[in-house]
Amino acid sequence: MARGTGPISGSPQGVVATTLLAMCLAALTGCGGTQLGSRSRTPVRVPIQLSANEREHFRSGMRVYLESVEGITQALAVSKPALAAKSAKKSGMGMVDETEISIALKLPPEFVALSLDTHQKFDALAIEAAAGGTKMGALKQLGDILASCTACHATYQISAR
Repeated sequence: MARGTGPISGSPQGVVATTLLAMCLAALTGCGGTQLGSRSRTPVRVPIQLSANEREHFRSGMRVYLESVEGITQALAVSKPALAAKSAKKSGMGMVDETEISIALKLPPEFVALSLDTHQKFDALAIEAAAGGTKMGALKQLGDILASCTACHATYQISAR
């Protein structure tokens, strides 16, 4: 499905879904990076049970994140901030339009908040890079994005329904 043409993009449902997701993000604080269980034990990962198609949708989204990180890193290495911005934008809030409402409703609110925060971080990097921000600033933002990815993978596990 093409970016921005997802099942909720531009529709009244899309506006409601995006607003709902944004409200979850605003209402929840400290969800990224919290470990479940005692620090002396291996953290328990929260299972998110999805169908095979839903799991593939999520894995596809994570591959887009990785492609964005790769593109940002390569662009910054050759001092091409416009290319870094283009790569970052691919993982920005535009990806939210591609999420089916039925999947979003199955997700823990803290996961949704962390996901939205990560998309917003990609957008912020894209804006700063496009405006001629510094390489060091972009690398700091990229580090923050990767910290969100690490927190999510440490906290959640996509599993079969």
